[in-house]
Amino acid sequence: MKRWIDVDPLDWFYRDMLDMARLGLDARNEHSFIEGMPYDTFEQGHERIVKRFVTFDGQQEFAIPGYQMHIENPVFVFVAGAQVQPKRVENEKITMLHPLSGGLEVVCIAYGRPVYQEDGCVQKPYMDTDESLISLPSATLSMAADDQSQTKYQAETVTVLGTKLKRLPVKIQLEEDPKEVIKKAFGFRQDAFVIHQGIVYLPFNYNGFPATVGYNYREAGSVQFKQETVVVSTAHARYHDRFFPNVRMKRAQFLVLLQQMRVDIYNRYTDRGLESNTYPPRTLLDRSSFSGQWYEQAVMDLISEQFLDGSYVFPLYENNMLEPEKCITRAEAVVFLNRFIEWALEKFR
Repeated sequence: MKRWIDVDPLDWFYRDMLDMARLGLDARNEHSFIEGMPYDTFEQGHERIVKRFVTFDGQQEFAIPGYQMHIENPVFVFVAGAQVQPKRVENEKITMLHPLSGGLEVVCIAYGRPVYQEDGCVQKPYMDTDESLISLPSATLSMAADDQSQTKYQAETVTVLGTKLKRLPVKIQLEEDPKEVIKKAFGFRQDAFVIHQGIVYLPFNYNGFPATVGYNYREAGSVQFKQETVVVSTAHARYHDRFFPNVRMKRAQFLVLLQQMRVDIYNRYTDRGLESNTYPPRTLLDRSSFSGQWYEQAVMDLISEQFLDGSYVFPLYENNMLEPEKCITRAEAVVFLNRFIEWALEKFR
């Protein structure tokens, strides 16, 4: 199941999102019913920063050049792969609670503040980089010239901050550009790696991260296995590690889409299909505000749907209002989708 860096277990929509994220669209469950949104542009002064340190004995402070404190851009600190809470976070510096012993790997991550583009209340993250410039984070291994990638040898491994990634098999023809083929094979996967011709490629969300790589190389006629730590990077990444729960679209547009799905399900699994006004119209205080609109009938049919116990499937907003001309956030959309699935399973199981 995918994780997003902007979703917290304390968020009001977390349970519904968790249920939806568990729904896979393929047999291996590699593609989720809900996805994040791609982005590649950050607010000036709040860019994405990843800094790696190897401590000296007694080190307690760590400099993060360019980092500016903001509630929406906290610093996450990992010591020897385990996340820890720093004692103090300041502009361009963090201080640990206690001095650390020497030789430990410390990684400080500030995920940045994405730029949004807006059209009225409709909003989405900004992508400003030409697709041809986008490339996966990568690093050249120290024994790249002697890399032996055949599967008959010891299995290659990649671990990032304690997370083991899966080897992604990729077939590359002689006339093809390896980087482009590998990028296409990755898509926005967050759990895979590829080692090709002595170069290790990781998902976009690990740009700037240190990775421990285990691979085979040939030396003096025999194949050896080596582990080393490298920092994978690219100048042009397109991230896909946020859900953007507050990104908005028009409520009416989304509800009409759900109604179309509802009609399709009725048509598939009942003899007569769906008749309008299956239930008495639900009472809305703002019904008159969208009377006669192109979406009125579809929206009213949808929100009047009920579970078998007689409770309404879909929640209303404050004071029993729907306000369909306002925008719906992605978080709210996930709640509606999850309730829709719960209703469909109950009614047509």
